[in-house]
Amino acid sequence: MCGIIGYIGSKEALPVLMKGLQTLEYRGYDSAGIACLDEENGKIHVEKEEGKLGALKEKIKSLHIAGSSGIGHTRWATHGAPSRKNAHPHQDYRKKIALVHNGIVENYAELKRELLEKGVPFLSETDTEVAANLIGYYLQTMPIEKAFPKALKRLKGYFSFVLLHAASPGRVYVFRRSNPLCIGLGRGENFVASDVTPLLAYTDKIIYLDDDDYAWVSRDEASVFSLKTGKAVKRSPVTIRWSVAQAAKEGYPHFMLKEIHEQPEVMKQMLRKRVLQKQKIYFDSLDEKAVKRLVKIRKVFLVSCGTAYHAGLVGGILLENFARLPSYAQVSSEFRYSDPVVGREDLVVLITQSGETADTLAALREAKAKGAMTLAIVNVVGSTIAREADTVIYTHAGPEIGVASTKAYTAQLMTLTLLSLLLGECRGVLRVKEMSRLLKGLNRIPELSRKVIKQYKKIDLCAKKLYQHRSFLFLGRGYNFPSALEGALKLKEISYAHAHGYAAGEMKHGPIALIDNNQPVICVAPFSKTYDKMLSNIEEIRARSGIVIAIGSEGDKELPKKSRFFFSVPVTEECYTPVLTAIILQIFAYRIAVHNERDVDQPRNLAKSVTVE
Repeated sequence: MCGIIGYIGSKEALPVLMKGLQTLEYRGYDSAGIACLDEENGKIHVEKEEGKLGALKEKIKSLHIAGSSGIGHTRWATHGAPSRKNAHPHQDYRKKIALVHNGIVENYAELKRELLEKGVPFLSETDTEVAANLIGYYLQTMPIEKAFPKALKRLKGYFSFVLLHAASPGRVYVFRRSNPLCIGLGRGENFVASDVTPLLAYTDKIIYLDDDDYAWVSRDEASVFSLKTGKAVKRSPVTIRWSVAQAAKEGYPHFMLKEIHEQPEVMKQMLRKRVLQKQKIYFDSLDEKAVKRLVKIRKVFLVSCGTAYHAGLVGGILLENFARLPSYAQVSSEFRYSDPVVGREDLVVLITQSGETADTLAALREAKAKGAMTLAIVNVVGSTIAREADTVIYTHAGPEIGVASTKAYTAQLMTLTLLSLLLGECRGVLRVKEMSRLLKGLNRIPELSRKVIKQYKKIDLCAKKLYQHRSFLFLGRGYNFPSALEGALKLKEISYAHAHGYAAGEMKHGPIALIDNNQPVICVAPFSKTYDKMLSNIEEIRARSGIVIAIGSEGDKELPKKSRFFFSVPVTEECYTPVLTAIILQIFAYRIAVHNERDVDQPRNLAKSVTVE
């Protein structure tokens, strides 16, 4: 969850660290801190502050913090409440090291008792200080090159570390287990970060560490070792194609709004790469061997969390309709612990923007252990899930900085659509003529998405009327039942309103009790085979004086008459409407949040990448 940045080179480290933390603040914003090693006196200067990064900036603006190596951290609290004493970096009790950490040390309580019995003092409530003190304790009798891996072998859990050692001014030390960490290779300088976004301004050459890799990083090289064997291992750098501009706001007031507007272009570029001129779907990562195995699959599990889970629900319907494969969408945390019945004839699709989601990674490993084929749908190239899955399809949505997912979600929907069509073709379910018709419709979606975004002002007028309401219902059927869930999630994430999504047919089984003349109900009802059923549900809401906000198809004559507010999506295949309705729901949630003066890009208690269970 937390953001980590490290630098070693010839420049002053502090500006690099602060710029990196600004980029990483979306990963956590309970507190922030930096540590720089002053090579002249061999001391580590640590500054940290509770709250957002601005509080740290204010504190250090009048300070002179020297050093050409340093580490920084922005925190999403796990162990210990947000406070200055619990903020990172943490030092050992002799002030010989400074450590930043992302993840959880599961056996920290046991180790803390052991260290306390040996007279080691503690200042914080964190598991991080336990790790720092354990390393510091071993440093009394051995060099850092031995103390660091010895301590790591005693720590249980899932975590990444970056540390400075006062007696080693030419190195930064790093370790990774499950939680993301990468090394950026520059010229006469090198970087460490929890993801690539803060490194894009300096380099596009990235080394992704594997689980239980530790490394010494100097300004000229990065030496990587296996914790298990202690021997050097080769980790080849990859080239990142994202640009600095993609990770900047470019004049938009929020990253979320920028990313909403980027969706048509993301979809356009995806289709350009994935749909060939002869109306053939092409995934460069699916070789002949992978396709042969996919054709033999008997059932599919789509495993993911949060917004990606809603994409998985849509994907399950797509796979059943177009490939005639029994498909089951499951939340990653439930899949892992349910002892799922999967085997060699089954496919487990892992859907994740970051490729680092802890529960989804654990689900991937569970599926592989049971012999299932694993396919990852991931945005971040080189991420852990992308590397560990049997095969991967990248969504190539570009960096998504806003915590509430927008373009990553619609890119996942488009990818799942293409995968479903491809499997339908390979399994002989879809004939050439039908495939051609479906792809022709799919190729229109980017332009239709631009048309939907043009309703921005109209959606905002609705948001202005409703933003003070504290409870919302979202209803949908079929392909747009997951849209109702996603619309509710977006609203609660960034506006903090109570929002609930339901299958519309379930309304009479409980939710209808909530409806009165103060209850907004967002009904996602484009033309579909359940359209008449949705109209009946809306009549039931109107009979109880509920406030109906309808999302329907262009040319609909009924919905505008039955709704207080009506927004339209262009007429297209029912299976494509979740992409279009998602954009309206995103804008609606965004404008409700803005009118409530919420922090849209960094909503409270949330972080972009959930790397702890």
